[in-house]
Amino acid sequence: MKINKILTLLSCIILAGTVGEKTFAKEVVQTPEVVTASYDVSALEDRIAKLEYNQEHPSFEFHGYGRSGLLLNANNDLKKGKVFNKNGVGRLGNESDTYIEAELVKNFYLDNGSWSKWHIMFAKGTDDYNDWNENVALRQAYAEMGNLPVFSGAFKESVIWAGKRFYNRRDIHITDFYFTDYSGTGAGIDNIKIGDGMLDLGVIARDYDSYDSVGPVTNSSKEDGLNVVNLLARYDIGSWEFDLGAAFSKDNENRTINNQNGDYNTYSAADYGLQLGIFYNTPGYYWSGKGFSKIFAQVGYGLNAGDGLGTAGRGAEKNLDDALSARLGTFGVLPINEKWDLFTTVVAQHNKNSKFNYNATLLDPQGDSYSVDVDGLKSTWVSVVARPVYKINENFELQFEAGYYYVTEEKDNGNDVDGNLYKLTFAPTFKLNSNDFWARPEIRTFVTWAGWDNDYQKAFQSDLNSYSGKNGVNVGVQAEVWF
Repeated sequence: MKINKILTLLSCIILAGTVGEKTFAKEVVQTPEVVTASYDVSALEDRIAKLEYNQEHPSFEFHGYGRSGLLLNANNDLKKGKVFNKNGVGRLGNESDTYIEAELVKNFYLDNGSWSKWHIMFAKGTDDYNDWNENVALRQAYAEMGNLPVFSGAFKESVIWAGKRFYNRRDIHITDFYFTDYSGTGAGIDNIKIGDGMLDLGVIARDYDSYDSVGPVTNSSKEDGLNVVNLLARYDIGSWEFDLGAAFSKDNENRTINNQNGDYNTYSAADYGLQLGIFYNTPGYYWSGKGFSKIFAQVGYGLNAGDGLGTAGRGAEKNLDDALSARLGTFGVLPINEKWDLFTTVVAQHNKNSKFNYNATLLDPQGDSYSVDVDGLKSTWVSVVARPVYKINENFELQFEAGYYYVTEEKDNGNDVDGNLYKLTFAPTFKLNSNDFWARPEIRTFVTWAGWDNDYQKAFQSDLNSYSGKNGVNVGVQAEVWF
């Protein structure tokens, strides 16, 4: 009994102590102070606005393009393969080079909204497979300025520029054919408001790429100072684009040809040129409402005929003064459905007197003297290429390409040439986003078959003799990226 009483007493003491602790704890608990801080809302908004502005107006930009891969001749023990005129029959599975462009842009912005950009681009192209190459090219180095407060009215949105640059380049991607490329060194002003459209004006100069020709030619080095200067205009309104250009090359007509006896004769090379281009962007792929397409027509005279059509005089020094060229073309991309895309192009060009033919004609039966006949070359070429693409999943697709190229040349000696070239390519391709035709990077494996006739090989691509017969197969892999 005593033990039970003792245990009961201890329990009461413990219980009383516990209740006391809880009561005491409740008494000492204090309500914490609510701490508040006041912020300058306007300063915070300004800071956010500056961060957003810096994101939209970066101080530096980096852009680039690159392609690199192997092209191997399956008919010749996997030796380096030949390119089958990619501008004519398509570039897919038909490029052997490594080519890169790296562009840096420094941006300048002022509080009044005006801006300026300094562009510099380096490029390198090589056909070898080694890991060390030299001779990097400077392709662009120019400055541009826009939104200047001194500009108003028609010039309010104008941009001025000066330096060496790519200018007004339009290309057909699947053939890598630039039907306009007025690149060179000069100055200009873009985005002049005229009516409902915009006008660009520029002055571009180029040195001639080469003076090589059939027959020995004097006055034929770049040190002679011969170059071509172009006055260029482009007007865009709605779906239409118009190009107009004039080219001048003083003293080009005074170049001479040396015949076999050491006699010199001048020939009437072009010393000026004119060109006009009209371009129309259809609503969708030929009015289908999906994709896009472009139709264009160009005509060039003198320096702007032949290889000079659509350029700032590149390759035009061999044109005669009455050279004339006309070009018609179209291309576009159609997203057929969720699985298929289709890129097509057709281009044709006719040239008259766009290059000279050198013919030494015997005048004296004893062979004492020769005269030099310089007559223009007439030529026509047609290119047809289609590239269907089938999407397996988001990272893998199958690309196909079929191309046909026809070319004819009418020569003074009667040995006219008609050449035909055909190409088929199959290219399984990995990419980050196969749902976008233009998305890059891509890594492609491919097999390419090409066929041609005797005239084509003899007159236009004699290096095809490394293939057996009049056809050949190339295999390879290629990576391509742009950003």
